[in-house]
Amino acid sequence: PTLPGIDVGHVDHGHDAARSRETRRVRTMLVGALALVSLVACGGSGESSAPTLDDGIRIASFDFAESELLAELYAALLEDAGVSVVRLGSIGPREVLAPALESGVVDIVPEYVGTASGYFGAVPASIDALRDAVAPRGLTVLSPASAENVNVVVVTRETAEAGGYLLVSDLADVASESVFGGPVECPERPLCLLGLRETYGLEFAEFVPQRSLADTAEALRRGEIDVGLMFSTAAELSPDEFVSLRDDRMLQPPENVVPIVRSAALDQWGSAVPDALEKLSLRLTTAQLRLLNRAVADGRPSAAVAADWLTAVGLVEP
Repeated sequence: PTLPGIDVGHVDHGHDAARSRETRRVRTMLVGALALVSLVACGGSGESSAPTLDDGIRIASFDFAESELLAELYAALLEDAGVSVVRLGSIGPREVLAPALESGVVDIVPEYVGTASGYFGAVPASIDALRDAVAPRGLTVLSPASAENVNVVVVTRETAEAGGYLLVSDLADVASESVFGGPVECPERPLCLLGLRETYGLEFAEFVPQRSLADTAEALRRGEIDVGLMFSTAAELSPDEFVSLRDDRMLQPPENVVPIVRSAALDQWGSAVPDALEKLSLRLTTAQLRLLNRAVADGRPSAAVAADWLTAVGLVEP
């Protein structure tokens, strides 16, 4: 992200200016850190105490909607398997949540392979490298889903069909006459315009910054931009309207959704935890996660969306 929680590889949803983005980012980190400190410290007041692993396995999310939805999917599956769950809610960015995992304040976080690999120093970005990198920290990486939240280069379906565009490299002959739209920091990001230039040789005629994914989608519809950067699980990425061009030169790292769990929690709660979450990893696809994100974007609570879908696909009992 930085999209909160995906702060190494992705670019964020876009904000008004670099200064305001950084101010919000720092504020979010401070709020998240203070929330965790308060959670731990309140035990000394005699009125309440911070939840421990004995109270249940503690699940937290990054501070953006998809992560909150994934945390609810994890929680519902674990509860259905008879595991006690403590929902800590949306805590903050990776800089807050990863240390909370390592320090034993949080037990499970929904992660993304590529950006987690970057944060924990796993090279190359892969599930095996990530497992090796976090094991000494007392963390275990469970099975990843095929669902992947990765940067995608997008054109309208009309543009794709007219030009025969299927691959990012297909844009080589038209980039110099095309307008590219994406988050304001895109020109400086190695997985956005910088990477598209270095990996694909794409030099666009103009870059138009977009404040949000919704703005990017609307700009594509109106023809204000010819090519846009979006995220593969974005609610705005309608398969009827847009085509995600295949990253044929593998600029983007894998960004599969994956649970990272404290090893101590697995020791205490046993195989019920990986067994329950394995069911989700086997079932959740990028297209399905996009539909779930759409339901949340339309105003339904994450918990309700998660519960209804898990019941509908038979992963939990009605």
